[in-house]
Amino acid sequence: MTGSIVQVAIADAARRLGHDDPVAAIDEQTEVDVGALRGWRESVVPVRRALSDGSDRLGQALPVMAGGWSSQAPRDAVHRHREAGLTARDVVDRQLAAAMDAIGTLESTRAEAGSARARAEDSIRATGWPPGEDLVAWATVHGRLAAVVTAVGGLADTARQLRSRGDSALQALQSALRADPAEPVDTLLAIMPAAFPGVAPEPSVAPPLAVDRANLDLLAADLNSDDDAVRGAAQGVQSALERARADGHTAQLLVYESASPTSQGRAAISVGDIRTADAVVTMAPGVSSSLVEMADGVYDALTLADRTGELDPGRKTAVVSWYGYETPLAVDGGTPMNPLATAANVGAAGTDLYARVGGQQLVDDLAGFRSLAPDGARFVGYGHSMGATAISAAAARGAAFDDIILAGAPGASVEADSVADYPGMTPGHVWVTSFDLDPITTGLTDTLAGGLFGAVPLMPLVQPTPYGPDPADADFGANVVDVPSNAPDIQAHTGGPLGGLTDFIANEVNALHLHHNGGNYLSGPSLDATAAIVAGRYDDVPTRPGR
Repeated sequence: MTGSIVQVAIADAARRLGHDDPVAAIDEQTEVDVGALRGWRESVVPVRRALSDGSDRLGQALPVMAGGWSSQAPRDAVHRHREAGLTARDVVDRQLAAAMDAIGTLESTRAEAGSARARAEDSIRATGWPPGEDLVAWATVHGRLAAVVTAVGGLADTARQLRSRGDSALQALQSALRADPAEPVDTLLAIMPAAFPGVAPEPSVAPPLAVDRANLDLLAADLNSDDDAVRGAAQGVQSALERARADGHTAQLLVYESASPTSQGRAAISVGDIRTADAVVTMAPGVSSSLVEMADGVYDALTLADRTGELDPGRKTAVVSWYGYETPLAVDGGTPMNPLATAANVGAAGTDLYARVGGQQLVDDLAGFRSLAPDGARFVGYGHSMGATAISAAAARGAAFDDIILAGAPGASVEADSVADYPGMTPGHVWVTSFDLDPITTGLTDTLAGGLFGAVPLMPLVQPTPYGPDPADADFGANVVDVPSNAPDIQAHTGGPLGGLTDFIANEVNALHLHHNGGNYLSGPSLDATAAIVAGRYDDVPTRPGR
C-alpha cells in the first residue's frame, strides 16, 4: 500500500466529512523552503551594519562641528541625519528578528507536518482498509468509521494548527516589513528641503477605506495580545484576510470586535470591493463556526464570488463573510471560553436565541454596509444551518434584502411564520435550499431539541418550537430550489443486538457529516443555483413544490 494511495483516500474522506483537504495543507507545510528567506536576511545584515556605522560616525562628528561652527544649524542638520539613520536601523533590526522567528517556526512546522501525515497514514492502514475501496463506505460497513473519522479529523486539526502557527509567524514578519526603513529619510526630506534642492516628498496617500483601516489597526493590536482568546480570534481573522488576498481578491475588514473569555468576538470580511459592487452578498455561518476558523467562511465567500463572476462576468459582486453573531458550539470550532461561557454556548444550540440576537446585529451592520455600497446595489442574504435562521430573523426585523437564500436551515426562527413576515421584501425573492438527505432540515433537530425544551417548565408557552417553522414547507411560501445533495447516500448496516436502531444512528451521523456541511451546499448544482440568484438570473434557478 503506497503512501500516495492512502493520501488520496484521506483527502477524499476529509472532503466528505466536511473538512478542508488536510493532505494538501500538509503538503504545503512540508514543501516550505526557507532558503529564500535566509538569503534575504543575510543580504540585509550588511545594510543594518552600514546604517549603524554611518550613524555612529555622524555622532562622532557632532563635537567637532560644535568647535568649528558657531551656528547651530549645521549641527542640527547632522543630528537629524544621525537620528534618521538610527531609526532606520531599528526598523531593520525588527525585520531581521521577525525573519529569524519565521524561519524557526516554518522549519519546525515542516517537520511536524511530515510526522502528522505519517501517523495518519499508519492509522488508516491499521483499520485493515483494502486499497481501491471507498474508504468512508468501507469503514461504515465494517464498523471502522470512528477510527477513520479520528485519523482524518486529527490530521485536519493538526494541519489547521500548523497553518495557524506558520501564518502567525508570517503575519508577524509581514507586520514588521510594513515599516519602511526609508520613511525616516522621507521625513527628513520633508522638513529639510534646503538640504536637498530639487527633491520634493511624495504626497501621502489616504487609506482606501477608513473603516477597513481602523479595524486593521484594532486587529494588529489584538495579534499581540497576552489573552489567548483575543489573540487566537485575531489570528483567525488575519488568516482569513490573507486567504482572500492570496486569491487576488480585495479583502476589506468591515467589522471587527475583539474576542474575550466569554465571547467569540465579531468580524466581517468583504471579498471584493464593496464600494463598487453591483451586488453585496452577506453570508452567515452555522453552529461551531468561530473567528479562529474564519478562513473557512472566506473560502465559501470566494467560491460564491468566483461562480457568480463566471455566470455574469460584467457584474461586480462583493461577498461578505459575516461572523457577526455568537454562534452556538463555537467552542467546538476552537474558540477558548471560560467554563460558564462554554456551558452557555453549548446549551444555545437547543434554540434559535443566538440566531435571533444575531439577526438584529446583522440589521445594524447592514446599515453600515449600505453606506459604503453604491446607490442601487442589490443586497442578498445567504445563511447556512443556524446562519440561515439568523438571516431569516434579520429579514423579519427589517433587513430589507432584495433576496435571501436559506440553506440547510433547522428553521426560519420563531419570528417568521411565512414569507409574509419579512417586511420590505418581495415574497417571490425568498429562496430555500433544503436537501432531503440532510437530517437538520427534516425535523430531527426540532424533535431532539424539543425533548429538551419540553423538560423546562413553561418553556413551550414562551417559545412553541426551538427553531421556528421549516422554510421548505409549502405553507411557508418560499421558492424551494430543486437540487440534489452533492454527497453520496451511504447506508450503514452494522448488525448487532440493537439491529435497526444502531443502523439508524449510524446513518444519521453519516448524513449529518455528508449532506449538511456547508461545502456540500456550495458545490455542484446548488452552487450554480445560488450564484444564479445572486446574479439575478432567476429563470436559471430550478424550483419544486414545498414539503
